[in-house]
Amino acid sequence: MRLSVGGRLALVSLGVVVLVAGVLAALLSLQLSDSGQREAEKVTRSVAETLAHEPDVAVLAAARDSDTLQPMVEQILAEADLSFVTIMTPDGTRITHRNRSEIGEPYLGSREEALAGNTFTEVYEGTLGPSVRTIAPIRVDGGENGDIIALVSVGVTLGAVQQDIAARAPLIVLASAAIVGMGVLGALYVRRSARRVTGSYTPGELSRLVESYETVLHSLREGLVVTDRAGRIVLYNDEAADLLGLPPATSGQVSLDPREVEMDAGLADAIATGRRMVEETVVNGDRVLLVNQEEARDLSGRRAPERGRVMTLRDRSELQALLGELEGVRTLSDTLRSQTHEHGNRLHALLALLELGRVDEARRLIVASTGERQDLADRLVSDDDDAVVVALLLGKLDEAAERGVRLDIDVAEPTPTLPLVAAEAVTVVGNLVDNALDAAATGPEPRWVRATLRENGADVIVEVVDSGAGFDPALADPFAFGASTKTALSPGGRGVGLALVRDIVAARGGTLQVTAQPTTVRVFLPAVAEAVAP
Repeated sequence: MRLSVGGRLALVSLGVVVLVAGVLAALLSLQLSDSGQREAEKVTRSVAETLAHEPDVAVLAAARDSDTLQPMVEQILAEADLSFVTIMTPDGTRITHRNRSEIGEPYLGSREEALAGNTFTEVYEGTLGPSVRTIAPIRVDGGENGDIIALVSVGVTLGAVQQDIAARAPLIVLASAAIVGMGVLGALYVRRSARRVTGSYTPGELSRLVESYETVLHSLREGLVVTDRAGRIVLYNDEAADLLGLPPATSGQVSLDPREVEMDAGLADAIATGRRMVEETVVNGDRVLLVNQEEARDLSGRRAPERGRVMTLRDRSELQALLGELEGVRTLSDTLRSQTHEHGNRLHALLALLELGRVDEARRLIVASTGERQDLADRLVSDDDDAVVVALLLGKLDEAAERGVRLDIDVAEPTPTLPLVAAEAVTVVGNLVDNALDAAATGPEPRWVRATLRENGADVIVEVVDSGAGFDPALADPFAFGASTKTALSPGGRGVGLALVRDIVAARGGTLQVTAQPTTVRVFLPAVAEAVAP
């Protein structure tokens, strides 16, 4: 039989309740039986001692007057609800008995202790069956001292005691039934509560599910954080521990206040408040994270905010580095292609002028080709740490000329030190200039782009201005991944460059500023005394 966890818990709880009800009924019956026997002992002792100290009874017993004593005993039996009252001689001959036919017959029971002058109670099986009886000595004139002239035995049969208990049995049955009824209701509640948590899974299925969950949780290469309704972290995996700087992940639940963990304050606040996050980029230390956070869901797939929130974290640092290097290689490749094309054109022009004997014009062409970029070329062969940026800008001159755009370059001397590794510097400067050239090339005449690299106090500023139409107003965030108005040559081929610029700048503690008329993008990076080692 396939029973879910809830069904098994309900059966176990119901079985426990039925067992408890049965045990309680048995204990109550035993207690009532014991209480009835003690009550019988108390009543028989009281009646026996009363009769033993009654002077008239002592006189009649001494005279062996059965005719007078028997009616008196029968009246006591009717009024006191006793089974028998037997008065006997010291040798055990009955003077009275419940059955008149037994008068004169020997008494069945113990007499030795009573003959010794003591009143005692025992359970003995006589002519009426097992009974609780008290035997007391009757002395002369019913006094405390004097010779023992007779004995009196007062008893209640155990059958009568049990009948009294049986009269209370319906109460015991009703109490047991009430307990079982409440147990049934409790079992139904347990089943319903368990099903809300475990669904219709059997224990075996749930065990396999938990094992699979633990395996998947700690094998994911994506960070996973679960919070409760109060915003405290109750579960996370190994990758999340590495990305957020949390203690090593362990099995079972924990309880951590995200604001007490050394992580980005904005990210900690988002975790604590449960704010919904969709593909948001967050910089945590030296990691660039892509974060999503949603409300938890129940087993039926419905949103259950009372169960907390679930956050996923993806490390985009490695991806960003790879994309940055790829973008840098693409930029340098385009630059080399432009230089090759432009260099070939100029060589053809020089060859033609020399063949025509127009040496002066060839000389002027050579001077014009080298003079406009000689300053930058001198820096390229100097010891400037940021020569790679200068080389990139130098190559962009030919690309701009090829596309019919005038590129003005203003690099402060000495060249400001960017707090970026070489690949990051190529990505930031190259993408900003490329986007400006694209915008200017599609705009009206005159087409121009101005790139500036300078220091301003504690900041290094990279500024790119162009004559283009500016960013499309339809783009909510032109620096988001995939945000582009240009047609991609291949899937995912556009909307990457500016997103990389944003992430690199954010990771290095910088800021971005965009203004219009003309379109201007400024990057503010904190100045450093030494360049970052590649």
